[in-house]
Amino acid sequence: MKKIALVLMAIAIVSTAAMAGDMAKSGQWGVQTSLGSGNGSTATVGLKFMASENLAIRVEAGFNSFSPGGSGSSSTTGYGFGAGFEYHMMAVGGVSPYVGLGAGYSGSSLPNLPAGQSNPNQFNVQGYWGGEYFFSSNFSWAGQIGLGFTSTSSGISGASASSNFGTTSAQFILTWYLN
Repeated sequence: MKKIALVLMAIAIVSTAAMAGDMAKSGQWGVQTSLGSGNGSTATVGLKFMASENLAIRVEAGFNSFSPGGSGSSSTTGYGFGAGFEYHMMAVGGVSPYVGLGAGYSGSSLPNLPAGQSNPNQFNVQGYWGGEYFFSSNFSWAGQIGLGFTSTSSGISGASASSNFGTTSAQFILTWYLN
């Protein structure tokens, strides 16, 4: 709950900024990096395309690896990818509030799995609300929160998948527009 409150506070602070750069234009491509918490919280790199003045389409992928160290230990890897779109509402100052819809898949590769067990994975669909602040027409910062449905498979044979509906994520996104 604290993380959600921090994201909302950050969006409110950014929304009050009066001096900002121009918004992204139709046809612009951007490279994004994001860092977040919640389901599928792997840091990601992605692409964003402004299909029109109000509609953006984005795709992202992420990868991480954890190696505990010591002799005989092996690493655990995680991956995720997703896609979505944003509908930007009337911008004020350099802030463009938006709503969107996205879907994603993530999984892990665990070492030394016992017989009858596979690697865990997760599928989610979420709606999100956020605000994008433009420092210039080529650089922006955004914060968003997501509400959605998540289905998680533990990978244990015979175990049912767990499902969750609710606040699924909070993200901070930096975008560098290329053209």
